Amino acid sequence: MTRRAAVFALVNATALVVALSTGAQIYYLIVLAMASMLALSLISVLLALGTVKTSIRCPRRTAERGGTVPVVATVRHMGLLPVRSIALKLSLPDDAGSLTALEMGALPFETRRYEVSVACPHRGMHLIGVTRASVTDVFNLFTFSKRISGSQFQVEVLPRVTELKPLALRSGDLGDRGLSRMTEDAASPADVRQWLPGDALKKVHWKLSMRKRELMVRTYEESARPDTLVLIDLYPLSSLKSHALTVEDASCEAAASLIKAQLTAGYPVRMPLMSAQPTELAAEDASGFGRFVQALTRVRFDSPFPFEQVMLLEMRRMQRTGGAVLVTPRLNARIVGLAMQMARGGMKVFVCWLSDSRREEALSMLTRLNDMGVKAIRIDPWGEGLTPELMTQRVEYGT
Repeated sequence: MTRRAAVFALVNATALVVALSTGAQIYYLIVLAMASMLALSLISVLLALGTVKTSIRCPRRTAERGGTVPVVATVRHMGLLPVRSIALKLSLPDDAGSLTALEMGALPFETRRYEVSVACPHRGMHLIGVTRASVTDVFNLFTFSKRISGSQFQVEVLPRVTELKPLALRSGDLGDRGLSRMTEDAASPADVRQWLPGDALKKVHWKLSMRKRELMVRTYEESARPDTLVLIDLYPLSSLKSHALTVEDASCEAAASLIKAQLTAGYPVRMPLMSAQPTELAAEDASGFGRFVQALTRVRFDSPFPFEQVMLLEMRRMQRTGGAVLVTPRLNARIVGLAMQMARGGMKVFVCWLSDSRREEALSMLTRLNDMGVKAIRIDPWGEGLTPELMTQRVEYGT
């Protein structure tokens, strides 16, 4: 019952008292008319609510973060009496900023259709659908609602991927040819061939060269190519939910962009995800990139392990790691020390610090990392994210 219905009932009761006191027929007629209005309003709402049928569909259930998905909602009721409106309460993604309810006029046996674009501001798997239906009578005296079940669908919001140049795994990397040289196993000779400009003299097969009177060089079996290790800080952020979601989006998008660049260039990638349900992904080429995107879409930032501990665990199993990408919203002396330790071990290390802060202590750590040969940048989660310009820009953060 609405506030208006309460006032209406009070007026009706007053008219009934006056009718009983004076005995005037006009007051009895007023009481009868008002009582009939209340009864019809209540019956129309109950009939419509008991027979209401809702449906919701989405022609496209995948979107990129920041995009929208179209949603079509329909409603119909089989009550014999008309009602003013039927309102559908919607379940939407976090911070969608869209309508949370749709209100439609609905005549008996008539299907009403409503189309709306739902914003997808954060990556992840989101439920979109109708959770409750509310019916209001034509006199706006009664509003009742009921829970709607089985009228939801799941929308997958993928992280945005930026086209970047790959990270070289060695300072002297010469592309595919350099990779071949870098991954040759000197302990496993395979064949011989004619000498080509640029071949190292230590590979020359001198006895065979003297016999054939031309330079011949040994070729070797190629060992597994060094991979790129991608580590994302999945430890929960102690901040507002909207703040944490934005940082998580930026972390996944930076990782996805760098993974695509490495795989496209032919560098294998390995990405352990140390969340509450840990998993690990690996791929040799771009054909496996889709699995990384799916994992980054669904991963939860609920790791029980601080990022420093994850880095220590991974450093113990870096047999053929040629490069490491560290993505974290935290930057402290321990993380900086471990990154420098990785670099001293012969790896190319790239640190992405996700923050809009300009704390002097953290900025000086970035400068220290860059001075020690570790590429380190600050990415503003509320800005453009990781861009090609930011990758190549030499930024001086101060002292």
